[in-house]
Order: sequence, then C-alpha cells, then structure tokens
Amino acid sequence: MSAIQELGNQQINEVMTVAVDRRAPVILTVQRGRNWRTTSAKALALRDVHLLLELNGEEADRQFIPAEKVGMSMKIKHHKHIFTATVVGVERGEAGDVLVVCRPSRMQRLQRRAYARSEVPPNRIVRASFWLGGRTAEPVGGLPTTPVWSGRVVNLSAGGFQLHTDAAAAGDVEAGDAVRTRIVFGMGEQAVYADAEVRHAELSSARAMIGFRFVALDQTHEGRTALQLIASKVSEYERTTRAERMATAKESAAAPPVAVHAAAEGL
Repeated sequence: MSAIQELGNQQINEVMTVAVDRRAPVILTVQRGRNWRTTSAKALALRDVHLLLELNGEEADRQFIPAEKVGMSMKIKHHKHIFTATVVGVERGEAGDVLVVCRPSRMQRLQRRAYARSEVPPNRIVRASFWLGGRTAEPVGGLPTTPVWSGRVVNLSAGGFQLHTDAAAAGDVEAGDAVRTRIVFGMGEQAVYADAEVRHAELSSARAMIGFRFVALDQTHEGRTALQLIASKVSEYERTTRAERMATAKESAAAPPVAVHAAAEGL
C-alpha cells in the first residue's frame, strides 16, 4: 500500500468535521520570497464552503494575503493529512484573529509511520548535498563564496533526516538556516530536491552530525513526488531492519548453548 493516499470528497468532509470537533492543531506554511514561513492554528469551524482557523496569539499580527495558497497539515488518528487551501481573509474572533480559507478540494493522507525515523541500513548508501538558497541557486563547483556541503545520510523520515559530514559544514550553518537539499538514494536513482531547515549541528572530532527538517514538501508537485519517494524508502528501510533483526534472533536461538555445556562438564 502506498504511504500517501489521495482522499475522495466524502473522506475530505469527514476529516474536516473531525478536525473541527477536536479543534485539531493545524500547521500552516506560506512562501515569502525564497523562504517558507510556518505558523500554527486550530481548526475552529466549518461555514458553508469555508474552513475557519483560530490563529495562535503570537501569530495574530501575521498577514495572510487573500487568494494566496497556504499549505496545511494536521494529524488525525494514525495519519497526517496534507492539503492546500486558498485564503479568503482574516476576521476578528472572540479569542483572537481567525483565518478563513476555502475548503480544500484535494487532500492527501500520509501514514504516520512514514514520519517515524528509520536508520539507513549499513548496506545502503544514501548521500545528500545542501546549500543556501533554492534549487535554481545550486552552485556549480563549490566556490568558497557559494559552498555546497555533502555527506552520508544516517537516518531518514518523511519529516527530515540526519547527515554525517565534515566538521567545517557545522561551522558555516546554524539552527534555523534555510537550505536546499539534494538526496540521492544510490547509483541510478532519481535525485530528490527539498527545501529544509537546519535543526541542529553537533561536532564530533573531525566530523559533524547535522539534522534537517523538510519544509513545505506538500506544496508543489515536485515536493509531493519527493515525499512519496522518501516515504517509500523509509518503509523499505524499516522492512530491511526488521528482517535483519529476525534473522539475527533466529541465529541466536539456533546456536548451541556452549557455555551451559561447559559449565555442566565442570561439575
């Protein structure tokens, strides 16, 4: 079964109803220039063909532009739901500002297990590069003024990844930096491009471990394609890891209890 499912109209209506009943948290993502800005809200009500979202207090002064597209995601039961909605406007509610958007006509459901972090198996090599700016700004040649850093991906989820790279990279980026990433899962595999945010950078001897969070993967066709591939790889790595663990457990169970026999002979 695919990690990402396209929902029908009835399913979308059911999800919207449950979200409002539970006042489900909603993550909003909007593009400003080359950067993505993220804020949070709660599903407040359904009104005709509109969805009303209660903005958090600290975000009350955030301006949303009528007719612009806003990416949204929310967790309902065991799935994460992602969709894009069109802004109608901002109203004043009892508890603060309320964002009014059109009900989505399309929605995708992502199995939440895809967001579980999976270790890349030892026999798989996944490499990633990253740089400041967007895909069209990918530097050529890695000049000192436009560096490209690269390394080996050690774990991955539909929400982000961690990378082993040179210590110098950790000195050039810091938490919160917006970067563009390029991930290659092996020889002949399709390259995946994704916007990301640096979450942490840890130094260890001459190496560094840098953590990234994907940003707005659900906002473009390219991003949704990347999300589908990443989710499928996470599932594949989980299956591989489980199979290896089961094989190891069977080998351990089948091995003769040498130490027990030796102890018995010594009595």
